[in-house]
Amino acid sequence: MLLLMPLSLMAEVNIIPQPTRVTEKAGSFVIRRNATIAYNHKSLQPAAAYLQEKLQPATGYSLPVSKGKKADIILSLNPKCQAGAEGYTLTASENGVLIEAAGYRGIVHGIATLRQLLPCQIEETTLQPYVTWRVPAVEIEDAPNFEWRGMMLDPVRHFFTIEETKRFLDVMALYKFSKFHWHLVDSQGWRLEIRQYPLLTSEGAFRFPEDEHWDRRCNEIAVKDNNPCMKVPMTGEFTRVKDGRLQYGGFYTQDEVRELVQYALVRGIDIIPEFDVPGHSYAATKCYPWLSCSGDGRDPICVGKDTSLEFCRNVYKEIFQLFPNEYVEIGGDEVNRSAWRKCPDCQKRIQDQGLKNEAELQSWFTCTMEKYFNENGKKLIGWDEILEGGVSKSATVNWWRGDHTDVVQRSTSGGNEVILCPFTFCYFDYAQNDSTLQKLYTGDIVPTGLSAEQLRLIKGMQGNIWCERIPTEAQMQYMVFPRALALAEKAWTPNSQQDWNKFYPRLLKHVDRLKTMGIVQRPLEE
Repeated sequence: MLLLMPLSLMAEVNIIPQPTRVTEKAGSFVIRRNATIAYNHKSLQPAAAYLQEKLQPATGYSLPVSKGKKADIILSLNPKCQAGAEGYTLTASENGVLIEAAGYRGIVHGIATLRQLLPCQIEETTLQPYVTWRVPAVEIEDAPNFEWRGMMLDPVRHFFTIEETKRFLDVMALYKFSKFHWHLVDSQGWRLEIRQYPLLTSEGAFRFPEDEHWDRRCNEIAVKDNNPCMKVPMTGEFTRVKDGRLQYGGFYTQDEVRELVQYALVRGIDIIPEFDVPGHSYAATKCYPWLSCSGDGRDPICVGKDTSLEFCRNVYKEIFQLFPNEYVEIGGDEVNRSAWRKCPDCQKRIQDQGLKNEAELQSWFTCTMEKYFNENGKKLIGWDEILEGGVSKSATVNWWRGDHTDVVQRSTSGGNEVILCPFTFCYFDYAQNDSTLQKLYTGDIVPTGLSAEQLRLIKGMQGNIWCERIPTEAQMQYMVFPRALALAEKAWTPNSQQDWNKFYPRLLKHVDRLKTMGIVQRPLEE
């Protein structure tokens, strides 16, 4: 009858990212059937409900939630907490668990740590009757090194449903990521409902896969490598029939977006939307050809026409209403400016504004849009190409290309804040080998040689998941995990406390946790 014996699994202190200070004590706290959860401030009710939601399925316990100061697990706002806006303290003893923080996000990060202190079976979605839900006695003080700990997902090249995106956010929350950069618009598809321009989704959200290079390429790889994860899904909500042919695509309604934004906020994550302009705009120009320079529907958007500027403002206006976070991404990368050189409207704009060339024309467009952002209480982020031709000091730069030292030096020297996502380390769609993970963890994502003033302009780090070669959720997970955990620690834990030889053994303990969550992951070399 050995199978009926309880599995008294002692939860170990293997936290990712590495906390600032951990003091292990004797003993432990066991969550039992009559356990309760309390919170001391009404703003923490969503966090308490979130904790209950995460603990109930595997334990089978009701874990009633109430406002108060007495319970087995207490969530407590404490203005005297010195750990900053996202820091927290967690104290576990035989009598229970106390999570304290000065702000909501610190409480949520403490919840993530509590989950990691419990046996990995806590992540199961079905009852696990033979597990002892033991939390080791411990005192933890913790706070992030960087504010921006981000992941970017591209559902344009290949679509991810709201439920798939929620699953991704759940893993992000467990490892204390703070920003979800959502790349919603590119040439291959328009994924966000814009009510003023319905063609963007009725036509721009779908395509014939046999006409798209990356769809054909993914299907070829699926056959060649006998890998079904590489096959473009052509069933259910990913498809529709047009003119007797099957189209691939999908988009998010505004109601779905509002739901996802709230889902993320409860988990301590801001969603940063991206409408990539003026390049990467074929999904828009093919629907509304008047947006293009010659009216032929080709990329890029014509920035010489006032009607194009009005289109951008109208789209951003709806985006601003959907996403409460102060940041919105304009893109601005890889713009083919050759059409502007031939366009009378663009050339007139250059002349009227006293600009030197097309690079300055893009800079003028970016600054014009940023003014509109600011008037609506938003801040602009763009890929590092926005530096070409000049950019205002208030714009934030997503650095991704070239010599990272040069770009970061140029950005910070101009007074611009920078988010580090260099393709050398942070492009998670790039192929992996057995050294990729260690190179990411030990690499200098933050360039050496920056002054203290320049270092203050580094907002943080971000992993980018471009999905030309990622057609399914399973393939996305395989490319992202477990290396996202290495990035989580690099962005949270000060560089002086990062140690590959200590990180890797902890990472090994998280393989089963990710597996329990249903995450497909690249195997580690043990």
